[in-house]
Amino acid sequence: MRPFACLIALAALAAAATRIADPEAFVRRVYRSIEARPSEYAPPRDIYTPRIRALMAEDTRRAKGEVGCLDFDVWTNSQDPQGIRDIRISSLPESDPNRRTVAAKFILGEPQEIRFEFRRMGGRWLLDEVICASEPRWTLSELLRCWNQPKPPVR
Repeated sequence: MRPFACLIALAALAAAATRIADPEAFVRRVYRSIEARPSEYAPPRDIYTPRIRALMAEDTRRAKGEVGCLDFDVWTNSQDPQGIRDIRISSLPESDPNRRTVAAKFILGEPQEIRFEFRRMGGRWLLDEVICASEPRWTLSELLRCWNQPKPPVR
């Protein structure tokens, strides 16, 4: 009977996986949640492409329980989203029907713009890249490769 119980649990987990029907609507919901509960909200972790998931897993492994390459929230480009305001979400034009880029513009201390690049894979929309279009510019995939960056010489 135990294997049957495991199958039911796995089926429940698969059914509970985050489904993104519309990337813009998803990003809008995330920012509404951040605005409503700035210190509490954490976006789901099952929304990333295999490429980004692998980078995150490697970062977690190398960090060994400490803070890894990311020491801030990429959704708000901050460590504390308290006071986020004037949030505007829009989709950018795309020529590929399996790609969507959603821009989030908001004020958090100063104007910010974060772009979320989604890819449709296996019939699901997954987040494949996050890009900060404000200064200083960064991309999620590059940040997650901090372990591969040369260390500055010790003086």
